[in-house]
Amino acid sequence: MLEMSQVLECKQLRAQGHSIRAIAKSLAVSRNTVRGYLRGERRPGEYCLVEGRASPVSALIAPRVREMLIAERAAATPRKQLLTAARIGRLLLAEGLVASESTLRSVVRQARLDVRDPLRHAFVPLVYAPGEDAQVDFFEGEVDDVKLGRVKCFVLLVRACYSGRTFAYAAPNQTREALFEGLMRAFEFFGGVFRKLWFDNLTPAVKKVLEGRRRIEQRAFACFRAHYGFEVEFCAPGKGNEKGGVEGCVKYSRHEILSPIPTITSRADLQALCDAWMEREMSRVIKTREHAIGEAWLDEVPQLIALPATRFDASLPRMSKVTPRSWISLGTVFYSVPVEWAGRFVQVRQDAELVVIIGPGGQRVSHARSYVMHAVVLDVDHYLPLLRRKHRGLDHALPLQQFMDQVPGEWRALLAALRRDEGEIDGAQAFVDVLLLGRTYSIDAVRDAVQAALRHPQVSEGLVRFYIWQKRAEETPKPAALEYAGPAVHQGSVKDYAVLLRAPEVALG
Repeated sequence: MLEMSQVLECKQLRAQGHSIRAIAKSLAVSRNTVRGYLRGERRPGEYCLVEGRASPVSALIAPRVREMLIAERAAATPRKQLLTAARIGRLLLAEGLVASESTLRSVVRQARLDVRDPLRHAFVPLVYAPGEDAQVDFFEGEVDDVKLGRVKCFVLLVRACYSGRTFAYAAPNQTREALFEGLMRAFEFFGGVFRKLWFDNLTPAVKKVLEGRRRIEQRAFACFRAHYGFEVEFCAPGKGNEKGGVEGCVKYSRHEILSPIPTITSRADLQALCDAWMEREMSRVIKTREHAIGEAWLDEVPQLIALPATRFDASLPRMSKVTPRSWISLGTVFYSVPVEWAGRFVQVRQDAELVVIIGPGGQRVSHARSYVMHAVVLDVDHYLPLLRRKHRGLDHALPLQQFMDQVPGEWRALLAALRRDEGEIDGAQAFVDVLLLGRTYSIDAVRDAVQAALRHPQVSEGLVRFYIWQKRAEETPKPAALEYAGPAVHQGSVKDYAVLLRAPEVALG
């Protein structure tokens, strides 16, 4: 190979009329080399190896490696049991064939390319119509919870195939209720329903996988999609690439939302991170596309199926008996009900986010669903009638302790002030009476009144009521002044009135 300066000199000498023999003699190279550069057969700076280097080890082990991979494919070996390069190396070593790790990996890599079906690894670029298709998938990650430490989290993605707009739901798990709740929130977020949704063969949706594309759907899932009117397409088992759009979005969104690992206090914080990511996505331009996701989304909106008038009821109904502690048990979690329901059977309906308990006469109470094992979710209002009667247990009552831990400190100050001014028993009962005001007025109005009452030297339940009524009077709009359009009345003198009394027509009238 000639240096750049030699190639340049070679061409300049040729332009001056020198022969190839003379140029070769001047540069001390062969005439064939000069001809190659002059004809353009060789490029300046390009190294050409005349004969390939010998690879005796690769040539020795390559046929055996190819044979192993062909036998593996013929046996329809499951993906998780496929031979690795390290395992192939140990098998070759047992047969007396030794190769370095780099040589072995290079041979295995080339052999896999040789024996594979190339059509299985090639993809056709796809195009979708606006509002037609969306793809659904769950992914897992980890977050740092302030109370629980490092915990696993789940996110449901629903991605529009045409625009690439994606909805992310911070799900509590991957159960049927979470899937339905996430899909309903996605439809409400998009403002409509896509005509076809693509899924894996996830258990909440598929009861049994049949031959080909046929599936036996779970009854609840069939009811759900009939309610919203969309078609469904399930991927072949182990073929997540059939919904490659959302699969790629899983990897991308996991890094965007969960890297670095965020610190959260609740699932609501994780949902806030998802919401912020969805907002940022609207201005992103996907590779090979001309417009941003937000601009392309405008074409999809008119094509979506309209939402039904009501939400699908995704709750799981069951019957439960209220314990003497005035709560019911759902798995390892306990939820309170009014003390009047103790010993009765109630109907419980739970979905991904809410637990609704239906008691006597159709009365309903609801709690945010908890996924913490052995959690006790209590509403202090359910226990107030009992606390008024059993006031000695006020300081040790679990519902009241939970309430005090969640609210500002003025409630503890109110209890201490009422006991100081009215005595231990009357003060405790007055404190419960103030809490009961929350059934008539908003809890914010009661708290504001408590703060105002605590500024007085002596506090009572009546004083709290006074401030509630005062605030309501201030906020109540005053009636507008009346406008009278009749005749005007003017006050006359006493003398004129006496004349009127003596007038006969007035007296007779």
